Amino acid sequence: MFARRREAKLANQLDRLLAGEPIELPAGLLEEKLWQVLRSLEAAEQKSAAERESVLQTISEISHQLKTPQAALSLYLEMASDDSFDESEHAAFLLECRRQVDKIGWLCDALLKVTRLETGLIEVKKTPADLVQTVESALSAFRAEAEAKGLVLLSRLPDELVCPHDPVWTQEALSNILDNAVKYTSEGSITVSLEQGPIYARIDVLDTGIGLAAEEYSRVFGRFYRLRDSEASRIEGTGLGLTIAREIMRLQDGNITVSSELGKGSTFSIFLQMN
Repeated sequence: MFARRREAKLANQLDRLLAGEPIELPAGLLEEKLWQVLRSLEAAEQKSAAERESVLQTISEISHQLKTPQAALSLYLEMASDDSFDESEHAAFLLECRRQVDKIGWLCDALLKVTRLETGLIEVKKTPADLVQTVESALSAFRAEAEAKGLVLLSRLPDELVCPHDPVWTQEALSNILDNAVKYTSEGSITVSLEQGPIYARIDVLDTGIGLAAEEYSRVFGRFYRLRDSEASRIEGTGLGLTIAREIMRLQDGNITVSSELGKGSTFSIFLQMN
């Protein structure tokens, strides 16, 4: 009660001072309030500068990443207009043009999404919901693709596990991990399991793919990071899927970890707080 009266009195005194009325203030009080105002203005300026820097960085990254598909698109368009090629070759060139256009779209969408997540422009809301349903929704989108590659997609899930999370964004994070698992696994299986601990719910995605070297564990979540493996370099991707997944988990006070061995597969683990 005393603190509220003191704050009201100080606010009234400052209002009178700004209105031009002569008032008496305790020694040092005016200086302290002015410094508070200056610090607030400095913090706001720094935030604005950081936001401008983020926009400039995003523009620079988009420009850099678009150079390769743009050059490829230009080349295939030129070949498609060359009459020395037959009709089937023209059709193949135009199909490749479409692939490059799609890649440009994926890059722009993914980069803008991760930037908006990092700057808080996208709000991730946690509500108590069945995590099993979220996992099953993500799995259903990859069953056909996994089957087409001859992969076995397994799940080990409880009947129900209610956990505070954002179903839409958590599904996207898990989908990005599953997408990598399918892409980088040429034979064998992908197993998704879910279990509840005393503090966290844990989702594991275990694959029998190409695996990671230990030094890549932290780098793999960075923007545009692509595996150095010669087989991996031939696989299409934006290098942003795990970055987006990491940001989604961070905004839910969760985490993603990885354990792996080259040539023997990887396990990506998502942790979500139970309370």
